Amino acid sequence: MFKLKKLVAVFLAITLVFSLAACGGKKASSEGGKAEGELTEWEKSSQILNMDQTEAELYELAKEEGTVTLYSISSRCTKVAEAFMAKYPGVECIPFDIKHNELLEKVTREHEAGQNIADVVHAKDLDGTLYNEYVLNKIFYNYLPTEIASKIDDSLKETQTPLYIELVQLFYNEEANPNGAPIKNIWEITQPQWKGRIMMQNPLDDISWGSWITGFCVGDTPQQLADAYKELTGEELQLSDGVENAGYEFLKRLHANNPIYASSSDEIAEAVGTKGQTNPPIGFCSSSKIRKNEDNGWCLVPINLIPNTGIPAVNTLHIVEGSQHPNAAKLLVRFMLGGTDGDISGYKPFNTLGGWPVRDDIEPAEGSTPYKELNVAGFDSKVIYTYINTVRDFWQLL
Repeated sequence: MFKLKKLVAVFLAITLVFSLAACGGKKASSEGGKAEGELTEWEKSSQILNMDQTEAELYELAKEEGTVTLYSISSRCTKVAEAFMAKYPGVECIPFDIKHNELLEKVTREHEAGQNIADVVHAKDLDGTLYNEYVLNKIFYNYLPTEIASKIDDSLKETQTPLYIELVQLFYNEEANPNGAPIKNIWEITQPQWKGRIMMQNPLDDISWGSWITGFCVGDTPQQLADAYKELTGEELQLSDGVENAGYEFLKRLHANNPIYASSSDEIAEAVGTKGQTNPPIGFCSSSKIRKNEDNGWCLVPINLIPNTGIPAVNTLHIVEGSQHPNAAKLLVRFMLGGTDGDISGYKPFNTLGGWPVRDDIEPAEGSTPYKELNVAGFDSKVIYTYINTVRDFWQLL
């Protein structure tokens, strides 16, 4: 068995070398594909880099364009379109609800063919791909008006135009745990009493979960994990042979505790939150699932883990290069970001329980724990993009 595992490790190491070589080629393309410092004809005509146009100015220009098309990963895009057309008559908004991977495949294929159907894209830069492969290559533009940018934390807008935040949170069954959360420290899920009772999705099957486990191994989180281990046990964390830091050690021990893989967050939420159970599992799933408590009769409650629940999943907005309706696109982005005139009807569909506004002047949905009170890791799309394959390979070899 040892020899087999060693052979597998050698094979993956070789694969990693070729992967890194491929990444190098991708980076070279990013830096050399288009000249820097010189505006393209579309950049000039669209004024895509002008962040100071007012909503009134854009509306007048948008009426001449007549329409704007939105590709979104959320079914709530239809509500956005209805609200947009109610506020801005004369500008038709055409929404498409598309799954993340399909959306990127579709918009990429259309852009390469010179058929720009989408004007605005609503997605999530889970692994840094949007910034490193789309924004840096000027396929997507991060349009963030100056007036709105001033209301958003700098850490969220360096590489993206953020819309709202979701999290991967650990949930427990309130009915089975009437005295509160069964654990507080994330290291507790690596202990024997939770063996085979932790639900999550397989990081090898889904890019968002691959990004999530990567977040534990980079930045400040490894040191925070080491400190949290000592806080829980009173002892210094001892790393296993060949393990680089506390993040990898946490993943190694989590994997050894036989987590139960599910195919979706909905499956996890149902398994954890269904009432009438005497010994339910706990599970990591999307924070947005708490919205289903009332409709489904669940009793899900999130745990504010020590040291943190991992990296955030930031929903983002982009304008597609070559858009034929750039002013309507800019108007729609402003509208979805909550505008500047006090009317936040474009933001309202996304401001629900389990999601958090990025603007400091918009209150989260009733019943939400303020985002600043939650323990969340920092998100650096460049770092996640660099290390995600390394961390996923580590998980695969466990």
